[in-house]
Amino acid sequence: MTVKLFNYAITEPEDNTFVDICADITHKCNMTCKNCYIPNREPPDMDLDKFKDFMSRLGGRAFIRIIGAEPTVAPQCAEFIRAVYNEGRTNGRKHACTLVTNGLRLSHAKYLDSLIQAGLRSVTLSLNGVDDDDWYEQIDEMRCAKKKLKALRNIVDRKMNLNTGTIIIPEINYEAPARLKELIDKEKIRNVMMRIKNVGQLGRYQKDKDGNIKLDGLVKLCADQFNVSEDYIWSFHGVPYYNKFSEKNSILFPLREGNKLLNRGRWVKITNWDTDNEGGIPDPGSKRRGRITQDFKLAPFYEHAKENEGGY
Repeated sequence: MTVKLFNYAITEPEDNTFVDICADITHKCNMTCKNCYIPNREPPDMDLDKFKDFMSRLGGRAFIRIIGAEPTVAPQCAEFIRAVYNEGRTNGRKHACTLVTNGLRLSHAKYLDSLIQAGLRSVTLSLNGVDDDDWYEQIDEMRCAKKKLKALRNIVDRKMNLNTGTIIIPEINYEAPARLKELIDKEKIRNVMMRIKNVGQLGRYQKDKDGNIKLDGLVKLCADQFNVSEDYIWSFHGVPYYNKFSEKNSILFPLREGNKLLNRGRWVKITNWDTDNEGGIPDPGSKRRGRITQDFKLAPFYEHAKENEGGY
């Protein structure tokens, strides 16, 4: 039984106010990463027909994050993507989606092409170890750099919208931002959002809040390794983005060199997932991030994930 920890409203899809909505289409995974907000593998996959009904009723205009433990292991992954675009238009709305993935299956070009045929145009690729197998082994418990890089190249070759996700683990991959930029330069990737995060103490995780790098530490790390000043990064703190949202736990800024932007298509987003706050969850009270509940309603993402920790 879920214990009510937070005071928030559960809403119907018609009454949606979120611009980002997470759809956990499966709890299964082909990795055993040390940081996973839903490590329970027992719940069944999301019902596709109910998801289609949800999308046909969804109000507003939303960006659906097709996630899970690992969404590409769900046999109907492509159909969930297709439903975002097809069913989402039955009520006159134009929704979009990204696939949040470890990328192992995207190393197979034919599989990625099947998702593109379903409508996929955006991928958020986990690169915790960048191109270093030792890092991946210590963080994600798999030496998978070769497959990750193959997936990255497949995504870039198809000119998809690319986001990368890298969790900074103290004493393991502090050099990841610089290594990531080197990789982006080497692969001649012009358009990318590099997401740099700390550990969120939710589900299974490596560092508790006392051993975690904090937001100011992430800023310093990125300033040093991207060769910009900390003041430059902080100048973007609190600046509204994603339509109307200004978030105290995130900073979005373009890469630059001196007074010159390196490329208008290269951005960095620093996100503080640490739980050293009153709510004890990452980004408490976020009005941007929603989650599809077990009964296909909507709830704030982090609050719902915490209340269902170890379950859904």
